[in-house]
Amino acid sequence: MDKPAYGNLATALLQSQSNLAIVQGLVEELIVEDGAVRGVVCAGGELYRARRIVLATGTFLGGKSFCGSVVRAEGRFGEPPARGLADALRRLGFPTARLKTGTPPRIDRRSVNYEEMTRQPPSSHPLLFSYASERTFAGPQLPCYLTQTNARTHALVRENLAQSPLYGLDLIRGIGPRYCPSIEDKVVKFAHNPTHQIFIEPEGWDEPTLYVGGFSTSLPAEIQVEMLHTLPGLEACSVLRAGYAVEYDMVPPTELLETLETRRIAGLYHCGQLNGTSGYEEAAAQGLIAGINAARAARGEEPLRLSRAQAYIGVLIDDLVTRGVDEPYRMLTSRAEHRVILRHDNADLRLTPVGREMGLVDDRAWEGFRRRREALGRARRHAEKTRITDERIGEERFSAGSTIADALRRPSLEFGDVADRFHPRLDEEIGERVAIELKCEGYVRRQELAIEKAAKSENATIPSDFDYQSIAALSAEGREKFASRRPRTLGVAGRIPGITPSDVAIVGLFVHKGRRENIPIPTA
Repeated sequence: MDKPAYGNLATALLQSQSNLAIVQGLVEELIVEDGAVRGVVCAGGELYRARRIVLATGTFLGGKSFCGSVVRAEGRFGEPPARGLADALRRLGFPTARLKTGTPPRIDRRSVNYEEMTRQPPSSHPLLFSYASERTFAGPQLPCYLTQTNARTHALVRENLAQSPLYGLDLIRGIGPRYCPSIEDKVVKFAHNPTHQIFIEPEGWDEPTLYVGGFSTSLPAEIQVEMLHTLPGLEACSVLRAGYAVEYDMVPPTELLETLETRRIAGLYHCGQLNGTSGYEEAAAQGLIAGINAARAARGEEPLRLSRAQAYIGVLIDDLVTRGVDEPYRMLTSRAEHRVILRHDNADLRLTPVGREMGLVDDRAWEGFRRRREALGRARRHAEKTRITDERIGEERFSAGSTIADALRRPSLEFGDVADRFHPRLDEEIGERVAIELKCEGYVRRQELAIEKAAKSENATIPSDFDYQSIAALSAEGREKFASRRPRTLGVAGRIPGITPSDVAIVGLFVHKGRRENIPIPTA
């Protein structure tokens, strides 16, 4: 195991960054002057001045862990919670609510019988999130394993529900994530299922820990060991750390602007679980946008806003700041109305130019992007103009004059079926992207037309000081919600829960008519 872990790579990257000071400390207080944040005070009395501050508190804000009847004040196993910061936010007027998440047990991989489980092999080549990762991927890829619960597992859960902080002990008040329930929830709420899949996942190359995915629990540690020993392959496993639930404070994300800056305190940004989300990707996405916008604001530059039609990050943030949350939020593809456009294969085309503009894409990465984009264009043009000389490919028949593009539009044909018709031979990744584009183009065009149609309202800005209370035609609920949320555009206004189309139309009438006829728009 001589490969470096990702954590070591990240640490090395941070330590090599110029003009970056890394300090460890527990923030207890926020310094606010004239409605703007100006610094933080740590538990030891240290004071750090700053014009922009990003809070990424995770599960530490008033964090409390539960394992059976054992309740600890901690944001993560063995790490103290941020109690002072939670109180500081409340003193500044921020409302808070309690949410809950959980983590499964960790077991020693040397104590597992892999022969009793189903091997889940990795892909033949690494499937990376970024082309830049090709330079840093530590490898090799490791397999995961699949096992499942059974009648004995479920019986143990039911027999010990009285010792559950969530059920019998009734210790947990926070709302948990609907989309990744604990094993207790699975057994109770899905009692008709005789088994549940459990995923055994290595946590790294250089340490012995296996993550028991799908087995989140807060039952007592000794009961967890019994439950794990009922699973095929884990009959003799050694538990390195028991699972536990964590309850923590969050601030409703309706307190935020689209930039993730708080409405209440200028210069203060919130991201991650502090905003009521759950999941590493969701937290990373918000941290990226909050960090970019804090830096741009400090330099007097315009903020970065990604739209719902541009990125899943745009969907995530728009959902949070306009609709709020009543449970931990996960970014599901079904939440995106433009998901045919927001595909994984075209993420670089959609967002690399944005990253370049933000200064986050270096010359080497930009040149690689330009080469891929040009290759994709050439391959698409070749497919559109090159005719098929034979009448059949696989089970598909073609009339005279049909092109490679016509073939790739057929659902049953893939790039591999026509790869030999590209000269010189096309890179497999580029070929597969061309095939996806051609198969989706009809759906994409329909979504593009819908986006164009909606753009008039989506981009129609509402003055930040618009006087909603003076518009008698608005419903009472409309006036209240508009005044508290202060939507930036008519498109955002229409997505606020409880706002009717007629409320949006009335505000739009004042905005459009006022600008068209140079009539003053009512302002507070």
